[in-house]
Amino acid sequence: MTQQAAPTRTAGRPSGGASSFDIVPTGCALGAEIVGLDIAGEVSSADFARLRQAYDEHSVLVFRGRALQPAEQVAFSRGFGDLERHVVEKYLLPGHPEIFRVSNIVENGQRIGGSGEFWHTDLSYVAEPSRGSLLYAVEVPVRDGVVLGDTEFASSAAAYDALPAALRRKLDDMQAVHRFGDIYAKVNAQRGTTTTLSDEQKKRTPDVVHPVVIRHPFSGRKSLFVNEGFTVSILGVPEAESTRLLEELYAHCKRPEFVYRHKWQPHDLVMWDNWATIHRATGGYTAEERRLMYRTTLQASVPFGSLTPQ
Repeated sequence: MTQQAAPTRTAGRPSGGASSFDIVPTGCALGAEIVGLDIAGEVSSADFARLRQAYDEHSVLVFRGRALQPAEQVAFSRGFGDLERHVVEKYLLPGHPEIFRVSNIVENGQRIGGSGEFWHTDLSYVAEPSRGSLLYAVEVPVRDGVVLGDTEFASSAAAYDALPAALRRKLDDMQAVHRFGDIYAKVNAQRGTTTTLSDEQKKRTPDVVHPVVIRHPFSGRKSLFVNEGFTVSILGVPEAESTRLLEELYAHCKRPEFVYRHKWQPHDLVMWDNWATIHRATGGYTAEERRLMYRTTLQASVPFGSLTPQ
């Protein structure tokens, strides 16, 4: 299903009125909208605790239509953990290096931000992949009154659960190689550009190996941890078999029953769990139709090596 959040509040406030917001599941395999919380203000420790619980349960949280300054986004994001600084420094927001710009805007002949119109998991190509990301809509492209540029999220946990038992057992013992630099070949092919990593950036992002299946440290669910953006091969498997198996898993994860499609509105903030999801931008707008998003990225909150499936 790819519907939006249901208007009926199916999960409300805890008894006693101790919390200040409602949680509205999307009706999809993942995702919930948080209603009634001012994320630009001071969020209580009790509310953050409830948000973390909802984050673990739903994997994607949506906060609608609250104008945020960069410092406010950074402050709210830090309520969930320490923040990453992206290796592609030219896309960082001046004055706020915790914010990575996602954009099609060109200034002085150069794009001011990156984008990901392919299914991926943020920073799976580093030794300690990020826990999650928070993406804020500064500008959204609009054509004839319709906002363009949806983002799709797929539950890699639900996808794992739906695999045949024999395949799940096989995958539990496998490892895969993740690489950053290869993504530019895909991006360049899409855009007709010639972007490459510098030697220094390559040194900072060597190939890494991760389990094909991880167990989430907070929800306890197993998830597939491969993505077509950054996973390049499965270890110990002939190349042809590795390619076939990865393509099978990519296609499986994208099945409609695992997907929530977010239709952006100005000033939406959406956060997702990189350890339980994959995502992609759907595109569909021109270079002249401006899109500007600010992304903050959560560092791994536990050693990633501890997320073994056993």
